[in-house]
Amino acid sequence: MKFGERLVKERKKNKLTTQNMAKECGMSRSYITLIENGKRMPGRKLIPKIAKSLDLKTEVIVNWYLEDLREKLL
Repeated sequence: MKFGERLVKERKKNKLTTQNMAKECGMSRSYITLIENGKRMPGRKLIPKIAKSLDLKTEVIVNWYLEDLREKLL
């Protein structure tokens, strides 16, 4: 599963809108949408903010990132 797909799944599981998540992470809703659609990947400063907004450990988000990267390289 791609990073963006996982992000959408967890965001919805936590009953967050893209607007709410963007506010919690300190970014625009459009940037969250770009990440969810696979057009962008979050930077290292954003990953902990995403984890916090989803009530997950940062390591979980990093693993999603690495798995997505691995899929793209293979």
